[in-house]
Amino acid sequence: MKRLSLLFSIILIAWIAIASYWYVCKIRNHCGDAAQGPATEMVDTLAAEDISAVSPEIAEADSVAIALEYLDGIGIKKYYFEFASSELNAANDDDMYFTSLGYFLTNKPGSSVRVVGHACSRGSAEANERFSKLRAERVKQYLVEKGIEGEKIILEWKGDREPAASNDTEDGRELNRRVEITINQ
Repeated sequence: MKRLSLLFSIILIAWIAIASYWYVCKIRNHCGDAAQGPATEMVDTLAAEDISAVSPEIAEADSVAIALEYLDGIGIKKYYFEFASSELNAANDDDMYFTSLGYFLTNKPGSSVRVVGHACSRGSAEANERFSKLRAERVKQYLVEKGIEGEKIILEWKGDREPAASNDTEDGRELNRRVEITINQ
């Protein structure tokens, strides 16, 4: 599991670096430019129509679109749990995810996030239902702590009814003890 987390972290960092390069160099065309003068010289050279060309509404829509693009790139966010536990071990690199998610939910009317708790098949059906609910509630609490409005978070819990992998192996059961976060646009 640690190797998978390390691999995912490396891929995420590489994706961020490549996406940043692509945006700055290819889309904004800021690579290879000569050093810019002080900010006051730059402002003096801008034409009045250039300044008024971007309205606050367009800038906000672009920001929401960028946040959504980042979130779509991640897809369904998953957190995994130990057996008979609802203790969340969020990674430090999740800050960008939560910042983007919070910005998107705040600025996109009608949007919400769906948090679904799951369990493996070990234990009784009642215990699995309870743990899937506790896990979903813990992730909601974490999202609220990160600044996301509680009203925008829809909770569900499935117990062991929707496994992601086989419950016949420990690896499969580890993948089934999870919470999935999806965005409702």
